Amino acid sequence: MQRDLPEARAGAASMPNAGKTPVPAETPPEAQFPGAREDDGFLPSLLVHPACIAAWFILCVAAALYGKTALALFLGFIFLLTLSSLVWARLALRDVAFDLQVGRTGLFPGQSFTVARIIRNRKALPLIWAEIRESCSLSDCALPDSRVIVRREDMQGDERVTLYERLYTASLIKWRHSVRFTDVWEARRRGILRIGEATLRSGDGFGLCAVSRRFSLSPPRQITVYPRLADVSVQRILNDMWDTRSASGGYLKDRSVIKSTRDYAPGDPARDINMRLLARGLSMKTNVHEVVSPDAVLFVLDPASFRAAPPDDFETALSILASLIDALTRRGVAASLMTPASEWFPETCTAPAHDDRGRFAMFELLAAASQKDSAFSGKMSAGPDLPGRVYYTAYSLPAISSPRVLDSFPEHKTQLLLADDSGAAALFCRPDGPTSGVPDGPKPARPGHLRVCALHSLGNIS
Repeated sequence: MQRDLPEARAGAASMPNAGKTPVPAETPPEAQFPGAREDDGFLPSLLVHPACIAAWFILCVAAALYGKTALALFLGFIFLLTLSSLVWARLALRDVAFDLQVGRTGLFPGQSFTVARIIRNRKALPLIWAEIRESCSLSDCALPDSRVIVRREDMQGDERVTLYERLYTASLIKWRHSVRFTDVWEARRRGILRIGEATLRSGDGFGLCAVSRRFSLSPPRQITVYPRLADVSVQRILNDMWDTRSASGGYLKDRSVIKSTRDYAPGDPARDINMRLLARGLSMKTNVHEVVSPDAVLFVLDPASFRAAPPDDFETALSILASLIDALTRRGVAASLMTPASEWFPETCTAPAHDDRGRFAMFELLAAASQKDSAFSGKMSAGPDLPGRVYYTAYSLPAISSPRVLDSFPEHKTQLLLADDSGAAALFCRPDGPTSGVPDGPKPARPGHLRVCALHSLGNIS
């Protein structure tokens, strides 16, 4: 049997920021959660200390021996109360299980999702009260309503620090029953959040004694917030794939695959007429062939080049990059992504993918990217499986951190996408011929022979 707690459900339903634009990154974390409550932590009572319980018993016996009946009854009551509180608390979390379920594991900023926490009491004794505590940070990519967040002070060495926790409480969980906490979270910014453990506390009904137990979640529950998608134009990339600006826009009919047929229309090419149907005496039909893109695109992200860049520029670059991948894969172009080693993933290059699974795998790599990531290690080997076009994404020409990786790709198939094109106006979208006007400073191995395009020219980020 499971039931939703009214207080948890009501607090989630009235979430003040649901469906609204996330708070900007520059807003102080404390200002995002004015409703966060102060919490002094758990203070156990000295009355239930084993030494105190023994003292109550000795005093009770002494009072009875000296004929102090009233005092002996009072001390005996205190002894039984503290002893029962201690025993009940010691048994409170035995045969108790905890689980956490996330409604959606991948979403975009501004979207909402549900997180459910389940306490299962499998023993024959009820839980008089219970609370769940989870460590959190106000800079997490996804957060619940501020009313479930508590703030407390703690000492780490000689320094006093402020810690934040998510707190959920319940009362009277019957024997062999379960309760379910369900609240609504909001994705606030790009990133990855993993919930690996939670602390469950319970005790006696008088609040004299409490125990805690830490539950590890295996595997950790992961919440991924992808970069925000924006309006982008992929026509320039499609034209570049074909080295032409024809009306085909980078697409070609695969005449080996007949998708369907339609009635003949004047002007249809004769080679598209279905001769088999015509030979049977049926009406003239035109074959509709599968439209394919014969080439693929590899995006290489250099997050180390953004190390000195403003954070907003990095987020904008990731947003445009994710939008380009989304638009290309939706139009049938096999897009892949290469990123260096990060906190969440080893150095990897996703396989070209046309489906949603491959597209969201690349979104997850972008969600894990950080300006603190290291540069690519070594020189990449450009094998036969290298996609047809390579777009190396960096902040600026002087900031490129992996020129050897850039040298690994064929020159005639590689193009630079720069988030900051200041000082490189002559490099702006030069599709033919050598480039010029390279700024002073460290340069990649072949700057004068690579085509360069301003990244922001491909997207519209408001």
